[in-house]
Amino acid sequence: MGFENTGRVWTPSTFATYLATIKPPAWAKSITLHHCGAPSLAQRPDGFVAQHLANLRNFYEVTKGWSSAPHLFIDDDQLWGMCDFTKRGIHAESFNASSIGIEVLGDYNVENPKSGRGLACWRTTAQATKILADWLKIPITPATILFHRDDPKTNKSCPGTKVQKDWVIGLITAAATPTADPIPDRTDKPTLDVSMANNQWRFIGERWCIPVRAYLLKKGVQDATIAANLKKQGNQFFYGAELLEGAFFDVASSSTWAPVFELKSLPL
Repeated sequence: MGFENTGRVWTPSTFATYLATIKPPAWAKSITLHHCGAPSLAQRPDGFVAQHLANLRNFYEVTKGWSSAPHLFIDDDQLWGMCDFTKRGIHAESFNASSIGIEVLGDYNVENPKSGRGLACWRTTAQATKILADWLKIPITPATILFHRDDPKTNKSCPGTKVQKDWVIGLITAAATPTADPIPDRTDKPTLDVSMANNQWRFIGERWCIPVRAYLLKKGVQDATIAANLKKQGNQFFYGAELLEGAFFDVASSSTWAPVFELKSLPL
């Protein structure tokens, strides 16, 4: 099925890091931009959360009966995954076979894309689009940065009548390209030592991971505090308000694991 990335979330820099770990698909020759329309900015005053993406997946997969959907959903400052970037999605009839689809939070027939939260969403989208274009090795031109309304098989105004392509291409061209965070290899483990036993380290997803509870206990955090703060929302894990990107539950050890870099950044 085409919903493999539902529950994943990135910032522009972590998105660049993620794409560096996978091979770009030969079929992708362009990027197609959409707006959600609904939900609008007003309907999502704090942007997306994991449950919103789960609801959107249900809409595409169950309500519409689609086998796939757009690849990426973007709000003010984060990039939310839905479909595998190496597989074709469903988002614009004429472009599905050759284009990666991005949905921008907002209704830009009504809401303003050039100030406030609308501008924040489009600037984040510009960064994400530039990262994708670099990854795909495609130029940034009107022929490779498509709007849904460019599709001759639709009469939609998407991504909104208030959004012009020359303005969007200008944002993309001017966007700073974040440097992908370095991906540690197995030789980096000694420099990441947090006094964990050897059997409590695992190299998964190009990251050294350790059990969250065991690490926090060693840091002096009480068991009751850990239990109160370590939560799962959809496919994501949080410690308090902090997202533990790359965390997962390991059935064999009956514990939640997370990358060391994520745990060492927690404000304890």
